[in-house]
Amino acid sequence: MGIFDVAFLVSAITIAAPILLAATGELVSERAGVLNVGLEGVLLVGAFGGYLVMAGTGNIAVGFLGGIVGGLLFGALMGVLAIETKVDQIVSGIALTLLGYGLTAFLNDDVFSKPRAFEPLPRLAIPVLSDVPVLGPALFTQDAFIYATAVIVVLVALALTWTTWGINLKATGESPVSVDAAGVSVRGLRWAGVLFSGACAGAAGAYISIGDVGVFREAMTGGRGYLAIAAVLFGGWRLSGLGLAVAIFAVTDATQLRLQAVGDIPREVWVAAALLILVALGTRRVRRAAATSRLDRRRVSAAGLAGSAAVAVLVVLAIVRPAVTLPVSLWLAMPYVLALVALAAEGKRRHKAPEALAVPYLRSEV
Repeated sequence: MGIFDVAFLVSAITIAAPILLAATGELVSERAGVLNVGLEGVLLVGAFGGYLVMAGTGNIAVGFLGGIVGGLLFGALMGVLAIETKVDQIVSGIALTLLGYGLTAFLNDDVFSKPRAFEPLPRLAIPVLSDVPVLGPALFTQDAFIYATAVIVVLVALALTWTTWGINLKATGESPVSVDAAGVSVRGLRWAGVLFSGACAGAAGAYISIGDVGVFREAMTGGRGYLAIAAVLFGGWRLSGLGLAVAIFAVTDATQLRLQAVGDIPREVWVAAALLILVALGTRRVRRAAATSRLDRRRVSAAGLAGSAAVAVLVVLAIVRPAVTLPVSLWLAMPYVLALVALAAEGKRRHKAPEALAVPYLRSEV
């Protein structure tokens, strides 16, 4: 299997879990019409809140509660700015991110003269399932946070699809006027979405600091909040698409971590890249199958030609196996470069965004 072994799968799942939880919370918030661009700041506050409470109590469960409370506080601040005072949500989100960076860095230097390290969450093996080759150690020998994240994502999917609350929430992001006319509180649903997003991001941040790494460092979330927002956009505001985007980002991040240690790029990486492009081309072709204009056909053909050329080059590289070594800084940038490429490629899907996303609701206009 080369670098794509069981340890690689475990690493990818560990990377994906906090991004998936934060993205799920962001999806609920955006479905209600509130775009929380400050998700990175909320993650940082959750990470520091969990670390601070863990240092004071020595209890990791209470530490996670501290992270959730920190996320809720910043989520409430976003709610006040976006829902109550009707401040531009992009501007307020950027402000929250900057506040999160500055506040956590200041408090960390002020409260902790020396960093304290904690044991990460222990792995819990599910009987029988954990004995399945390959998938058992990767999927069913994980920590409690990863299992809880899977449960939360399933519950959110059920709530958004099968409950009156979920239907009302999605309607709030599409047509808040209609929701208000039906006697449902737009303000209440938006507050619920923002606070749920804050709680999820706070828990995800706490996992990064005390559940996985075991220590808090300045700006340690490393852009995961931005990746979560990108996953929501790339996934077309659907949980299935969001999960696929998170999986791609996590696998890319896990790959760059392994490649930093192996030196020359191994053959299986070129093969995996070729397969990824083939899947992307196939997906694009299915989506464009209904295109009728000649211009659309030309664009599809051009994209297919470029993709086919890239696949051919990658196949040649896999056969020749050249001694290619890239700088560490380039490997570190891989997940974010991929996020930019994905968003650029999927730009036309933005029409699937909720109609009232980032639009303040003024009841007096009804």
